[in-house]
Amino acid sequence: MEPARQPLVERRFSNILALDFSLIGDLVMLSPALRRLREAYPAAKITLVGQPVAWELFRAGNLVDDVVVWDKRGEERGFGGLLRLARHLRRKNYDAAFIFHRSFGSALVAFLARIPVRVGYRHELRDFLLTHRVKQPELPGHLTRENLHLLDEVGIHGEETPVEVDVDSAFERSYLNRMKQRLEVNGRPIVVVCPLGGWPTKSWKPHLVNGLLDLFDVHVATFVIVGAPGEEQHSSEIYSVNNEVVNLVGRTTLREMVYLVRKADVVVSPDTSVVHLAAAVGTPVVALFGPTAAERCGPDPGAKASVIYGNVNCLKCYLKRCNKEPFCMDTITPDEVKAEVDRYLAQRPAAGAAE
Repeated sequence: MEPARQPLVERRFSNILALDFSLIGDLVMLSPALRRLREAYPAAKITLVGQPVAWELFRAGNLVDDVVVWDKRGEERGFGGLLRLARHLRRKNYDAAFIFHRSFGSALVAFLARIPVRVGYRHELRDFLLTHRVKQPELPGHLTRENLHLLDEVGIHGEETPVEVDVDSAFERSYLNRMKQRLEVNGRPIVVVCPLGGWPTKSWKPHLVNGLLDLFDVHVATFVIVGAPGEEQHSSEIYSVNNEVVNLVGRTTLREMVYLVRKADVVVSPDTSVVHLAAAVGTPVVALFGPTAAERCGPDPGAKASVIYGNVNCLKCYLKRCNKEPFCMDTITPDEVKAEVDRYLAQRPAAGAAE
């Protein structure tokens, strides 16, 4: 950090802004930092600025008091959208901004909003926009810890808490009651499977998912296939001759996805938001990794999770497209995934046991 100054934890902030324009997974990994801000400034109002998914993850008010939505891919896209956002924030009189996003735009918004204290990771293109410029760690670590490092470096210390999302219990009960007939079949465990990972290189192909499902005996589980709108064709090839498959790809809101993952006994997913949602609600997750690094963007270090990597020598390449053979995600076998699923299902409370 820059020359020594009064630790921010000693400042009496009453109106705090946190900025992160990331998508679902990165926002979930922001939650320990939001929890630390909440604990450091219990009397302050904390507002999060983020994309529309931020509202879905944190609207219940346990971590933040308000969410300001900036839809950078919608009507608010571009420089004009940033200016309108800055004007809106300026009227709110924030006294401190913690800028977790690394972009130039996020620092510019806080600067134009005339927030007197602006904390963020330094970069030569945006240093002049920050009042507290923090040097990034020498060795990249898990994103949850990098967010906490930003706070540590300005004197805001605390315990490292797990990732979390807000759950609206009333809406959760309503949704799960509607789904009860399809999900709760004779007390069978529920296995949520997300086959796609956003990038083609992060996805697990339908024939491998089918291979996993075929390893289970008859009538021993209910499989729920999940994914985002636009992924329906990929998932249409997934089936099981032995067990019920509930295909909900493209048919859930983000909040409903949270409820499904929380209801599940175990989740199987490549590196995508579903991994982080499972970690946030305490559901065991079997995470499949190839082109990305789990030590950077995998399940929260404290989560109940297993990470399975592909078996090639070019892992963690971060390529979004690849023509190499064998393809890393194709080398993750149904048998090794099932072994981890079975391990977590064996820990499942017996049917009828008290919760």
